[in-house]
Amino acid sequence: MMVAACLFLCSSLFAQTTLVPGDIAIIGFNTDDADVVKFVALTDIATGTQIKFTDNGWNGTALATSEGTATWTAASAVAKGTVVTIGMGTMALSTSGDQVFAYQGTATAPAFIYGLSSNPWVTGSISSTSSRKPAALTTGTTAIAFTPERDNGKYNITAITGDKATLLASIGNTANWVRTDTRITTFPSWAFNMNTGTPEPVAQPTSLVFSNVKSYRFDIGFTAASPAPDGYIVLRAQGGLPNTAPVDGVTYTLGQTIGNATVISNGTATSSLQESVRAGITYGVSVFSYLGTGANINYRQASPLSGTVISNAHEIGTYYDAIDPNAATFIDDLQNRIRSPYTKVTYDNYDETMMTHFAFTDAPGGQRTATCVYSGQNYNYTPPFTWYTSTPFSREHTWCVSWTPSNATSGTNEYCDQHHLFPTYQNEANAVRSNHPLGVVTTLISSFVDGKYGYDANGQLVYEPRNAQKGDAARALLYMSLRYNGINGYDWTFDYLNNVTLPAMGESAQDLATLIAWHNQDAPDSYEIARNDYIQSIQQNRNPFIDHPEWVANIQFNNLTPVAPAMAQQEEEWLDFTKGEIAQPVMIGSWPNPAQDQVMISVESDRETIGQIMITDMMGRAVLSQNLVVQTGYNPLLLDLNGLSNGTYLIVYHDGVNTVHNTLIKE
Repeated sequence: MMVAACLFLCSSLFAQTTLVPGDIAIIGFNTDDADVVKFVALTDIATGTQIKFTDNGWNGTALATSEGTATWTAASAVAKGTVVTIGMGTMALSTSGDQVFAYQGTATAPAFIYGLSSNPWVTGSISSTSSRKPAALTTGTTAIAFTPERDNGKYNITAITGDKATLLASIGNTANWVRTDTRITTFPSWAFNMNTGTPEPVAQPTSLVFSNVKSYRFDIGFTAASPAPDGYIVLRAQGGLPNTAPVDGVTYTLGQTIGNATVISNGTATSSLQESVRAGITYGVSVFSYLGTGANINYRQASPLSGTVISNAHEIGTYYDAIDPNAATFIDDLQNRIRSPYTKVTYDNYDETMMTHFAFTDAPGGQRTATCVYSGQNYNYTPPFTWYTSTPFSREHTWCVSWTPSNATSGTNEYCDQHHLFPTYQNEANAVRSNHPLGVVTTLISSFVDGKYGYDANGQLVYEPRNAQKGDAARALLYMSLRYNGINGYDWTFDYLNNVTLPAMGESAQDLATLIAWHNQDAPDSYEIARNDYIQSIQQNRNPFIDHPEWVANIQFNNLTPVAPAMAQQEEEWLDFTKGEIAQPVMIGSWPNPAQDQVMISVESDRETIGQIMITDMMGRAVLSQNLVVQTGYNPLLLDLNGLSNGTYLIVYHDGVNTVHNTLIKE
């Protein structure tokens, strides 16, 4: 193939080709002066197309800025298989090792096409001679890194025939390279003969629609492309749109990762149900048409059908409209609310409900991943899910069955209640927890991943779940006490549990202060909120301490009596707000306050709108900002405070009509 002329830093009046990872591949370099970078085009490139090359490293979120950049512009159409030598611009490659990234777009938001490093990719801090690998690139196809470092290198197969995937795999194989510390003066006269293979589809599908959007699920549908392709691959990313296109010649399976996204559908279907969704999260979807199968599959990579949807913040609706936490009848009213309506979902159906429709994540090969809530240990399985002994997992009663004053059996509501049932590793977590109270282990007996068993500071045997489950477990126990106390005359208070039930079993008391502390420290997150909503969809009732964490301060759980208003300081902090001159009633609150790693912001509104939550310092400078889809009623928003210094801040809510604020202390 003929070597194209080197052009850079020039403008173009022609339409550019939007390139995707693997549309070019770097095939030669010299870091010994004079520096050289050569690439081969693996797709046709239109006149005027620009590609930027940089030796700045990638730190995981941004390119460094201390090194150089060159811009190559196609002076004429470049046919696939053509070898190009770029001008080096301001790049100066280091003989101690360096990297070269090809990208389009801007340096602050690069769309990576290929990456080469003469040193291994790093996972921590980068330097002028090392870099992380961008997530959009894949080692062995769209990225290559070498060890040990050599100053110069060339792809050493001088003639090759194949499709794009074959060529990328060959170029990405370090065994096919020759590297040396002596400058390469003569590079091969490469001949890249690309098979025509399967043509690219003519069109992408149209009219992407998100429907039946909940906090825990949504539907995707689109209109088929015309003419019809052989199929569509659908990618889903969290937080924004997918950032990487599928590579020609590669067949992807459900659950496989492509860049920042996961394959959620692959075939002729034009609709799909998305489950294992979390509350208040932005999901981005891209749909690509393809023709062919196997090594001959060809994706239409440019301009996929794309869109985003925000899952609902919650599904509370009017559930608590009749509940007043300041009323003398608050506890009775709340008990009645969570008792009726209630539909028992049998214990045997936990896998057909929770494990099938919510408590999983997708894994490659069409598998799914279940996570032990106590330890964090993952387990991959091929649906349908099954229990111990076919798998290591069992259903854990957070309120142990042996603790139930009713001597619960599998036919009773309290045995089957999904608000306190969670998947756990049987032998390493569930059996170890056994009948023990939950607490903080100070003297370890055993551990499994992040779950611990041992003695607390008082010398009592306790089980300590991982941090991410502590608040969830506490709220499950508080719910069970409130939900079932008094039914058929049984006492579910912590006084009865600690003074009658547990002593009779030879167990120490379940420390209520520890549960309240966990509840405060581990606020309900998007997973727990969505789980609560999903359970209501099948069981009809809700855990109120997920929806209104502040209500815990209104109840003395030792005997389930109300806390005097003067003592409910946390409730006062939650409801503290400044209304000002507003057109519609709005209240905001924060909990816990003071906060540490996270804070739950509540916005209560009587209308639907789009609002903005800002955290500002005391000088009024915004340090954190997030938009919020506000629905009528209560709207929770969990914010991460790890980037903020300790101190006093203002929470400001604005929706174009209302502006209200509250004080937040970060400690």
